Amino acid sequence: MKSFNTITIGETEHKLRLTTGAVMSIEKKLGKSMLTALENVEENMVETLVTILWGALRPFNKDITFEKAVDLLDDYFDDGNSLEQLMGEMNSLLETSGFFSKGQD
Repeated sequence: MKSFNTITIGETEHKLRLTTGAVMSIEKKLGKSMLTALENVEENMVETLVTILWGALRPFNKDITFEKAVDLLDDYFDDGNSLEQLMGEMNSLLETSGFFSKGQD
């Protein structure tokens, strides 16, 4: 079973994985559980998504800063991707990581 997802930003493919440590870092930064943040994502969508992106990048890139994740998200949008596409990427990541069963929203 695949334990990570990838996201291509510019010319670079980045591995994403939600380990227990990554989720703990995300929750600490958000100040609430990741699932609570996702249930109310419309209240703070961009910050929630960039924080999940940052946390999911960390297992393969320990030195990534939050600011670099923000820059990567800007690059993702500059590549012509949308917020809706990013939500799809995050849903796929959550499925891969075992947060949801395949096909569950």
